[in-house]
Amino acid sequence: MQNQMQNHTKEEIWKVIDQAETIYISGHINPDGDAIGACLAFGSALEQAGKKVTVLLEPYAPKYDVIPNGHLLGKADGKADLFIALDCGDRARLGDAEQHFLQAERTVNIDHHSSNTCYGQWNYVQGDASSTCEIVYGFLKGKYPVDEKIASGIYAGIIYDTGGFRHSSTSPATMRVAGELMEYGIPFTAIYSRFFDSRRFSELKIMGQAFENAELLFDAKVICATITAAEIAACHGTNKELDAIVNYLKGVEGVEIACFLYEKTETDVKASFRSADGRDVCALAQKFGGGGHVKAAGCTLSMSIGEAKTAVLSEIGKML
Repeated sequence: MQNQMQNHTKEEIWKVIDQAETIYISGHINPDGDAIGACLAFGSALEQAGKKVTVLLEPYAPKYDVIPNGHLLGKADGKADLFIALDCGDRARLGDAEQHFLQAERTVNIDHHSSNTCYGQWNYVQGDASSTCEIVYGFLKGKYPVDEKIASGIYAGIIYDTGGFRHSSTSPATMRVAGELMEYGIPFTAIYSRFFDSRRFSELKIMGQAFENAELLFDAKVICATITAAEIAACHGTNKELDAIVNYLKGVEGVEIACFLYEKTETDVKASFRSADGRDVCALAQKFGGGGHVKAAGCTLSMSIGEAKTAVLSEIGKML
């Protein structure tokens, strides 16, 4: 059944879903707004269509609680007929859910990362889509139930991954989808405010520490910031409060590449990259086993934070 590096049609994937009774849905480790929105929205639609659905996600930051249908979150119980991976570029990034992916009778992979390895038995990868949520809406529309809560989750994922419709991945089709979602009566202002205009005091302190650690390098074409687990703890926060930092770094005038590294453990470092036109940070992330998009990518490095910074900056130097 497996058909690597080749997209299947929506009709083929719909047929696979229709045949399944028990379904696990999951996204990437350290899930963001797009992964959470896609999983909970798709899960709710399939639940309403009569499927037994469990969404397997790591714990996420409280700000994402604005995304409805959290009742679907749970733990795996046995082997599923179908595993649907959403917004996850390769199988390993499913984290603990990978074992259930491997045990499932059938697997579907739906994503918008151009670096996706097409690891499912059925794959639908649309690299030019703004978000996985935009793709999910295309799967649901006219086929499965969509209500205000489902529409809210999809909208949340779209605005998260487009930075509030600011990123270049935002297309006329994206805006048309957003307009259709608003017709369901979603609380679009509340969702936007929760993502972009509100934060905990601990998150504010963490951002301040990261900015204090930032450096301009390579004739100010590159900005790099790091934060250790100890510094995060000193701010009384967690590593779930870091996802806005790299975008602020990218906003510094003249910067072509922004990188943010944080310490998950003493031997595990997460790196996030953003870039201006002409700089491919997906290729940079792939050097370390990661992936993403040309202008937004990330990876995990199994080394100390000092070693990780040295390794990343060495590769950036080669790029420049």
